[in-house]
Amino acid sequence: MCQIVNMALGRNCKMSVYLRKADYADLDLLFQWVNEPLVRKNSFSSTPVSYEEHKNWYKMVLRDMNCRQYIYMDGGCPIGQVRTVCKKDVVEINYSICAEKRFKGYGKKLLELIGRQVWHDFPQAKKVIGYVKTENIASQKVFLDAGYREAYRTYEFLKENS
Repeated sequence: MCQIVNMALGRNCKMSVYLRKADYADLDLLFQWVNEPLVRKNSFSSTPVSYEEHKNWYKMVLRDMNCRQYIYMDGGCPIGQVRTVCKKDVVEINYSICAEKRFKGYGKKLLELIGRQVWHDFPQAKKVIGYVKTENIASQKVFLDAGYREAYRTYEFLKENS
């Protein structure tokens, strides 16, 4: 997806990373990214997202004063996304990097950038948290490398199917 977007924009990517506030024009790009197989696998809800569901959800995100959606850019090329949701004095983040740009150090820089952006967007915030599935070792490592610390783990006991 990143290569297609880059060619469509007619720009070469340069290592100049920054966050750009998302707008409604990013709907289709974010829809493609949210349904990318590894993103679905690492999400807490792994069910594919329908376009109508995504569109309705995204409209709510853009109107929510406690939420910010950013496109992570490298030069003129969109390479990922990050969303923040402020709940009192805690900001939850959710991020992803497009498939072609993973494992190249972009995740760490994105988490560093959003960590600083949060204080600007939500001055009342005292901490930033991200939830990561146990099996998502790559994302755990990215959070740790970006200066976040592991705070706790969750355990579950599931009912057996009869």
